[in-house]
Amino acid sequence: MSTSSSSTTTTTSTSTSTSRSPQQHYNNIRSSNDGMSPGLESMSNFDGRLVVISNRLPVSLKKEADGTWTSKMSSGGLVAALSGLKSTNYIWVGWIGSEIEEADREFVKKLLYEKHSCIPVFLSEKVANDHYNGFSNGVLWPLFHYLPGNLDYEESIWDAYVEANQQFADVVLSIYTPDDLLWVHDYHLMLMPEYIKKKQPEAKIGFFLHIPFPSSEIFRVLPCRKEILMGVLHSNLIGFHTYDYARHFFKACTRMVGLETAPNGVYLNGQFVPVGVFPVGIDPDKFFELLQTEKVKNRIEELKQNFKGQKIIIGIDRLDYIKGLPQKLEAMEKLFQKYPQWKGKLVLIQVAVPSRQDVEEYQKLKQNVEELVGRINGLYGSLGQQPIHYLFQSVDMSELTALYSVSDACLITSIRDGMNLVAQEYVSCQTEKKGALILSEFTGAAQSLSGALIVNPWNTEDVADSINEALLMSDKERAEKHSMLFNFIVKHTASHWGNGFVSELFKASSKADRLSATPELNVDKVVAAYKASTRRLLVLTYDGALIPFSNHPRSCKPSEELLTMLKKLAADKGNEIYLMSGRDKKTLGEWFSGINIGLSAEFGCFTKKCDSNEWEQMCPPMDPNWKESIRPLFKYFTIRTPGSFFEEKEMLFTWHYRNADPAFGSIQARELHLHLDNLPLDVIVGEKTLGVRSNNINPATSIRRAVLDLVPKGLDFVLMIGDTHIHQSELPVVNGTMCTVSVVSLARIVHFQDVPKSDPKI
Repeated sequence: MSTSSSSTTTTTSTSTSTSRSPQQHYNNIRSSNDGMSPGLESMSNFDGRLVVISNRLPVSLKKEADGTWTSKMSSGGLVAALSGLKSTNYIWVGWIGSEIEEADREFVKKLLYEKHSCIPVFLSEKVANDHYNGFSNGVLWPLFHYLPGNLDYEESIWDAYVEANQQFADVVLSIYTPDDLLWVHDYHLMLMPEYIKKKQPEAKIGFFLHIPFPSSEIFRVLPCRKEILMGVLHSNLIGFHTYDYARHFFKACTRMVGLETAPNGVYLNGQFVPVGVFPVGIDPDKFFELLQTEKVKNRIEELKQNFKGQKIIIGIDRLDYIKGLPQKLEAMEKLFQKYPQWKGKLVLIQVAVPSRQDVEEYQKLKQNVEELVGRINGLYGSLGQQPIHYLFQSVDMSELTALYSVSDACLITSIRDGMNLVAQEYVSCQTEKKGALILSEFTGAAQSLSGALIVNPWNTEDVADSINEALLMSDKERAEKHSMLFNFIVKHTASHWGNGFVSELFKASSKADRLSATPELNVDKVVAAYKASTRRLLVLTYDGALIPFSNHPRSCKPSEELLTMLKKLAADKGNEIYLMSGRDKKTLGEWFSGINIGLSAEFGCFTKKCDSNEWEQMCPPMDPNWKESIRPLFKYFTIRTPGSFFEEKEMLFTWHYRNADPAFGSIQARELHLHLDNLPLDVIVGEKTLGVRSNNINPATSIRRAVLDLVPKGLDFVLMIGDTHIHQSELPVVNGTMCTVSVVSLARIVHFQDVPKSDPKI
């Protein structure tokens, strides 16, 4: 079919729906989009294996009375997504759902692998319960859905979560090959990426969160927040359903861990971790096929007869407190109060799928919902007619498809939801009626499905008004809105989502491989070269390399262990040591008094040679008034940035914002940097610091002089550790070994857009 024909068919779909099946319409839209996921061509070189890791395997396993085992593959969005992957072999790692006796484990492993390409993780009953029901669903689930009051945190269940994640990682590591792509799913396994990277640093790991990521103000309640964030950040790609969730994740990384972020990722230990938005979809084919079966057609006709003369609203939800069932029922009650004409002419069919019935919170929710149903039916029902049909049960796919098809509207009132695929399922089954979709703004789907009526479920009257609007909507408007929804859904399927994420993971991993291809420092070779040399120069950065960065710079006095180590190195006549620091010469002189090492203060402004107590200024004298133009600027930014402070040294000003609000401090640092760029001075971007000094000073000057002094004496080994602000090209040629080690995050350099970027040698 030509492009123009396809386009025409799509726009006239509302008037030709009876002559074409939904599957034909779907094929027209899909062909116009090539059926190709964005970036899929990037996987043409991927011939490895995809290892999918989720808490549960998509397999039902049963031991029969005679001792034999039977298994059956389950259906679901993730299964559909993986089945649609292009030319990808995959295996699945996960828990089977119950404890398997030791004697049966080998047989179960063989059965699952040969029949379903699945690898089981065997957890004890206690670990599995504390991990799944205790920490995952008792702590992370309510917190991530903005219900911190429901938290039931205990150290024991956190320990179980750690242990389960480690056991999952051990199983994956036991089958890992270098060509594998590892795809970790959801909040049950947020520590796993880090555990894998500790043993296999080159592993290519993607992580996808299927639920919301909360605001940092909510997330900070979690005692183990840093561990959770660091676990996920060891991935090569992190995926969320919406940008809101990604944005909250960025804020948490900044506020809880102090990391720099960009609009599309996070900087961690000199590496960039990409973060992407991948809204998940469904498999529409499944519903199109069911709509054509005699069973579903007959059920549709039966439902039409049962509810003849009435408008039908459908609600399909798990009986979970995030799904907003009480809010939905209260909105229905408000509708009958405000629009009494709907009494006897409108029915809500609400399917409440049982969930966690053994948990007290869910038992209370069930009681509350049933009381509301009884009250509304008592007030607005009549003999033989009930406005609310409440079904506390699961329904099979055929029944579900029929219910979707006969409904005039679908009402979703989740108070917080990761995505909610019920909306997409409903639209897929509405090719005939073109029913309206009423969707809570707190679902992830609300950001993608622009043809829906978006509501705030907490605003009962607004929801009631939207229901009335949906039921009175003209045929033309319903058709237009349905077309918008339908076209999005059939293009952004589960297969599209799976292909998109795996393609991006492959690209991100390939890029990481290229970055890590930079020759790494081989410690054994350095040690061997050190021992083989006779005249050595060791250039060491103090802050961030020999000692960690601190919120209080004056508290970073060297430890006795560090002083002893430096004394031992300096005692070797073949060594000459230079210590680089941004601190003033008085402080450095006091800290390292009595040790035969060279010192460079204020980032190279002053230098003290070995065997000397005299400091030399490394730049020509400056007009002493230069500070007068700088001091007011630093004072101004210190006043407007709570928690920040500045140090004034002889030749250097340094503004510290490590103790300020991470996000606000970074914004202020950017602005201060712009002001300083207009001055004839050298700006020094540090780790949560911003310094300024004479632009005539180069930190390599003193080291270059030391090299020149030592070359005639047979210098054959140079080792630079930390961010010395010196590049090898700035030093004279040394006929020996030159080693450079950077232990400072690349985020320091790329944080300010106007600073020249250069990859530190690793």
